[in-house]
Amino acid sequence: MLAGIEQVYVTGLPAGDVVTISRAAPTSPRRGQQAGTTTPVATATVDRLGSAVFRNLSQGARYVVHDQTSDWTARAQVLVAGDNPPASFYRGTVMRAGLNYIRMRDGITLAATVRPPLGRRLDDGPFPTVIEYSGYQVAAPADAVTNIIGMALGLPNDPLAPTGETYVGSVLLRLAGYAVVSVQLRGSGCSGGEADLFDLPSAYDGYDAVETVAAQDFVRGGRVGMVGISFSAFSQIVTAGTRPPHLAAIAPLSFLSRLWDVGRPGGIVNNGFAEGWLRERQANAEPAPSPGAQPYANALVATDATCRANQALRLQTRDAITAVRTQPTMTADYTRRDFTRWMAAIRVPVFGSLQFQDEQTSAYTMLDTETLLGANDRVWLNLTSGRHGEAIDVGTFIDLLAFLDIYVAGRAPEVKWLVYITSSFIWGSSHGRLPLPPSLFATYEEARRSFESRPRVTVGLERPLAAEPGARRSRWGLTSSTWPPAGAVPSTMFLGSDGTLSSTPGEPDTAAFVADPSARPRTYGPTWSTVPADKGLGFVTAPLSEDVVAAGPAAADLWLASTSTDTDVQVTVTEVRPDGSEMFVNAGVQRASVRHTEDAASTPTVPAFTFDRVEPLAAGFNEVHVQILPFAHAFRAGSRIRIVVAPVGGDHSAWAFDSVDTATPPTNTVGLGGPHASSVSLTLLPGVTPRAPLPPCKLAGQPCRPYVPAANGG
Repeated sequence: MLAGIEQVYVTGLPAGDVVTISRAAPTSPRRGQQAGTTTPVATATVDRLGSAVFRNLSQGARYVVHDQTSDWTARAQVLVAGDNPPASFYRGTVMRAGLNYIRMRDGITLAATVRPPLGRRLDDGPFPTVIEYSGYQVAAPADAVTNIIGMALGLPNDPLAPTGETYVGSVLLRLAGYAVVSVQLRGSGCSGGEADLFDLPSAYDGYDAVETVAAQDFVRGGRVGMVGISFSAFSQIVTAGTRPPHLAAIAPLSFLSRLWDVGRPGGIVNNGFAEGWLRERQANAEPAPSPGAQPYANALVATDATCRANQALRLQTRDAITAVRTQPTMTADYTRRDFTRWMAAIRVPVFGSLQFQDEQTSAYTMLDTETLLGANDRVWLNLTSGRHGEAIDVGTFIDLLAFLDIYVAGRAPEVKWLVYITSSFIWGSSHGRLPLPPSLFATYEEARRSFESRPRVTVGLERPLAAEPGARRSRWGLTSSTWPPAGAVPSTMFLGSDGTLSSTPGEPDTAAFVADPSARPRTYGPTWSTVPADKGLGFVTAPLSEDVVAAGPAAADLWLASTSTDTDVQVTVTEVRPDGSEMFVNAGVQRASVRHTEDAASTPTVPAFTFDRVEPLAAGFNEVHVQILPFAHAFRAGSRIRIVVAPVGGDHSAWAFDSVDTATPPTNTVGLGGPHASSVSLTLLPGVTPRAPLPPCKLAGQPCRPYVPAANGG
């Protein structure tokens, strides 16, 4: 039996036994209470692997576990978050090249593969060292570079090799001269425990992993950094928030602030990417060998006794999909995994990257970057248009290497010759000339001062498609000390009669549409479909007399009446260009029944949703805010800004929605002008001139279609 943070793990008992956990009686019993009596807390049935898990226990409390079938009894004291082990605990683990198992504070062991820089041995160290901490197949011990070369030559994929999601660490940083330790999240691969998606145990696993790796002889300076994209990015946010003393810096690419914003954006179940991702995580948590478990675990369990033993708790992994589907409000399951609170606690240097049209970790994260920037004056963010993979573009990677050289390696940025030699293979020949690192000939102190004087936020716009010249680079951009950029101002436009969009509300009027999500494909593929005439509303400005640059959050304030007590609504921002084509900018969705906001905390562009209650629509008009995903976009002179109000779906490539409107599509009426003046607010940046000429209509993450007016004229 093992005791963790708010949890107790029971293993090795007969399947089917009934086990109870009770709060241990105090040493000095109260009057009327016998010494040694206990208070029952929970009961569980031992699974076929001999295990049971008790959760949500009081930190620091003592418990008694009793097998009612065999009369076995054991005692445990639950750990306290932040009550960290002494340094001697971490020095007791010696890691070697290849697959290791490192012990966490609760006794669970995590698989961790040590990879020296490419072409070097661990004995050649010490090396600057980074950790990639992930639930993907990261600790698979085969060499990723060898596997990539083999696949390029037509050889089959090696199941013992790490997967592509981990190439930032297992390939790119090794090419750059860093040792990389790939740590497998508990409950996946060959790591022990059950998958819990960043509840407190795995958060403090990150702390323990950092301190264990930093204590190794091959680590230069006794301090480590963290790197990675997506899963191994938001794991950095959580780990850094626990403040390991030997963490030097983190570099999260495409990170996440709230699981809610991907699992239930606007309160609507995302049964596209989000549910698919959760399904894959649950399959990966199956005990190996099994069809869903990670290939390297399936390959190793027969010969690796630790990997085999570490499967014991896997059947205790909770059903995350059911949890998302059955919790229509933001319960404790979500708030416990709100990474924003960890952001506020980070004190080490941070270099991050986010994308406006990212549908894997969500541009909603940009609503919380103020927390990260405000809590730490050594945070630098690259924000770009495009999708998830744009996080590792050429320019961002060069900045990332300079950041790691300065804050992890403790040296001035160096030319990474292996990266430069292989750059055409890594990024494709269209990336253009690879830039040299900044401050190349500076001393360390000069390089650090130069980096720390750079703007804290760099915004890149108009990312070409991958196959076009200049791909993986923004056409132009801007910089600022803040996000939204300094000088940005909210600007409100009102939805009007005949599909107009203007700076002043019009006369009272209404416009209606049938909220039928089946009228369009759930997601867009090669072709971005037009909203059918009666299945949505469009509102457009007059042709712009000058360029208008928007950079920041956006939101709609709709007055909505419906023939149903609940409905889902999608608001999309587009640019209607002079040639009659229409470019996607960004969109947002909202379930009307979870529309409640805190008015005092709301702004025109950021409604403060509580997501803590379900309120059916009342008869008549109801105020329903919609948070549109943040964006940076230049609406060129001669173009028109368009707002589309429609059923959910069709405007995302990966997000899809389990809409309440599917069974019986209601008719939704939007108030226009007068006391029910619906509006949209964008964040505009006056005085900024975008690069000429007008870009191609289809950009990375921004599809294009012919402009077709809606039935209401816009």
